[in-house]
Amino acid sequence: MAQYPLNMDPALDPSRLAQALDLLQSVVDTSEVPAAATAIALQDRLLAHEALGRPGWADEEPPLSPDTSFLVASITKPVVCMGAMLLVEQGIIALEDPVARYVPAFASQGKQGITLRHLMTHTSGLPDQLVQNVTLREQHAGLERFVEAVCALEPLFPPGTRVSYQSMGLLMLGQVIELVTGQPLRVWLRENLFEPLGMARTTLGMPEAGLTASVRANDSPVETQSNVESDWGWNSAYWRDLGAPWGGLHATAGDLSRLLRHMLGARPGPLSPAARRAMVRDQTAALPHIPPEQRLTDRWGLGWRLGASSYGDLVSRNSFGHTGATGTLFWADPETGLSCVLLTNRPESHRLFARYSNAVAAALDG
Repeated sequence: MAQYPLNMDPALDPSRLAQALDLLQSVVDTSEVPAAATAIALQDRLLAHEALGRPGWADEEPPLSPDTSFLVASITKPVVCMGAMLLVEQGIIALEDPVARYVPAFASQGKQGITLRHLMTHTSGLPDQLVQNVTLREQHAGLERFVEAVCALEPLFPPGTRVSYQSMGLLMLGQVIELVTGQPLRVWLRENLFEPLGMARTTLGMPEAGLTASVRANDSPVETQSNVESDWGWNSAYWRDLGAPWGGLHATAGDLSRLLRHMLGARPGPLSPAARRAMVRDQTAALPHIPPEQRLTDRWGLGWRLGASSYGDLVSRNSFGHTGATGTLFWADPETGLSCVLLTNRPESHRLFARYSNAVAAALDG
């Protein structure tokens, strides 16, 4: 068993926590996952913060640094919802507001009944991705072109009648935030969420110039393994900088751990306790037309997936978190105060999520 710089807590079994990190080291050593970073915390105490592997594919690449950011894909979604909840708690917007109140063109094709709550609970009837998604990306289209396409489409089903994962709902939520604040979404999130939480290495969209000069060291993001190398894919300058509200966040494991600890109420930050409680409460259970089977198996708060299998078999039903298509995971369990971030650069690493989460949760001693 390898030795790790662990900040131990009486409630954690150090040998079991080391076993969890050994599991992660083993998948890196066998190249199952080329690069991985993790942060494990209990309440606001960071217990482990490790970076394994290399950020690129060449043998001469330096070892991965804990300060190196990953493209975290759909982990972006609950983060954008946190930005929206800052406006809810200020009374600027409300969850039952129709999206068309802020984006009048959105009302076409029978979408006038879709609310902000529907966007945040994946019950809007909007598609996950547009039919013309690849075409728009090949053209290096700006987000405004995606918004125009969403406004023109017909929903898949009446809002509030099904749970169906939808990235385009988060696109529209980001648009609403921009319209009511008068700021680009990336700026709003940086000034109102990331900076107050000390998330200095987190950004929605990564410009080619990198982060600000004060944190510029090691700011080239980890390359995500992809079968499609193009000028519009995950590793392209276009996609890095687009800042898609459904999947364009770049962050480190340490920064995301800070955010989870704030959501647990263990770390000070910008969101009120009332807003945080609402975000991790089962919102889909309160929608009367959701099919009974989905109430049990597809539970959502506001942007947060509740009790997902990716969080393993040993966390509570009230655990909340999210995964990302680039091979990323984070979750927190409000019943124990345990939180876990795992960032990789291999999309297929989803099969690792539950195994690693179980090993982390098993380290809780009592």
